[in-house]
Amino acid sequence: MTTLNPRIGGMLVGYYRLCPRKAWLSMRGLWMEQESDAVALGRLLDDHSYSRDEKHLSIDAEAPDGTELVGKIDRTNLKNGVLHETKKGRACEDSHRWQLRFYLWLLYLNGVTRFNGQPFTGQIDYPLLRRTEPVTLDAEHITELATTVSAIRSIAAQETPPPRLTKRVFCTKCAFEELCYG
Repeated sequence: MTTLNPRIGGMLVGYYRLCPRKAWLSMRGLWMEQESDAVALGRLLDDHSYSRDEKHLSIDAEAPDGTELVGKIDRTNLKNGVLHETKKGRACEDSHRWQLRFYLWLLYLNGVTRFNGQPFTGQIDYPLLRRTEPVTLDAEHITELATTVSAIRSIAAQETPPPRLTKRVFCTKCAFEELCYG
């Protein structure tokens, strides 16, 4: 099976930034998260945190290379122009930042700005840690996101998965660990 024109979403961008092999496996329909207690806890947090705020804004866009992009934003504060992404912990925080930047990029590609013409900003919420982290999108991030989308398209066309990570720091917490190393 070859996926030449995948729809690319924020979660896939996050997976790719963390581990290209995980992104490839996900594009092939292999989802191991349903077995993961950590992922179940993350979903529970998402469902029950900030319950009075608006949740799950969906947005589509087309990348400069024509790739279909999709995003499902955890919640928004439109009045203040902030997109929120809720996460359980900071173990994959760089991946979290790129996922949220991807959603900011989707708004940018659609020409959506705050009421005053300024771009939206992002905030990663870690309710268990009682912490937040601001996230912005700049020109370098936009270039990097376009490169990431191109790279994801390239690995989608591969018949075999990218190699396993040599540094397994993250892998011990990954739902795919047994599939990759078992």
